Amino acid sequence: MQKLRPRSPYEKLGGFVHLPRLIDKARLHRKGLLNGYNYKTVGFDKHLLAFLKLDGDQFEEIANRFDDDAEILSWVEQNAAKHSPEDIEHWNEEMISRHPDTAAKRARFNHFLKEAGGAGRKDIRTYFDLIEFDEGRLR
Repeated sequence: MQKLRPRSPYEKLGGFVHLPRLIDKARLHRKGLLNGYNYKTVGFDKHLLAFLKLDGDQFEEIANRFDDDAEILSWVEQNAAKHSPEDIEHWNEEMISRHPDTAAKRARFNHFLKEAGGAGRKDIRTYFDLIEFDEGRLR
């Protein structure tokens, strides 16, 4: 059986990286199909929800109420903290470039990279890259 995967963290909606992925994760979680992915309270989900100043449970409800990304984005735009396009782009760049910045984080990163079949790869430096590799979008 093929593992259901959320969209790439690089994919944008309303200018925000990771938002389409968070929508997918909310839907998969509600159906009991998230299969071990971190969700809502950690990682990029947590960072995006905090940046938007949205409650994760409320977001999950909306992501499952509407079928269309545009409807969800409209709700986000009405209910989230307002940010300038420059602030959004700055936030996006911070998320895209996040990498292990301590020895402990590097060890954990390398462990996950090895588990995904990428031991020794030097081109996978960021967490977004690791996600892409692990989910088969980066070869």
